[in-house]
Amino acid sequence: MADTHIHIHLNGEQVQAATEPSPSKVKKVRSRSNKPTLPAPKPKRTVSAYHKTVGAEMKKLKKAGFRGNIMKKAHANAKKKHSKKRGKK
Repeated sequence: MADTHIHIHLNGEQVQAATEPSPSKVKKVRSRSNKPTLPAPKPKRTVSAYHKTVGAEMKKLKKAGFRGNIMKKAHANAKKKHSKKRGKK
């Protein structure tokens, strides 16, 4: 294999012929057959029925263009719906 590098020789330096590196000096590149494994996925968090109701109420309020405190109103509506489900008045 010919040396493809550019060499600049100053003040009468000796030009040496490019030589192949000996096999003992060549770095061997290891191939990784087993790639690093990804961490196990975390289990999904469980969401209560109440929180699902709150989310649905928030969506309704936002879509209707409610201009007050959406979170507070959504929780109030969810409380009303869930108290009815339990049989309380």
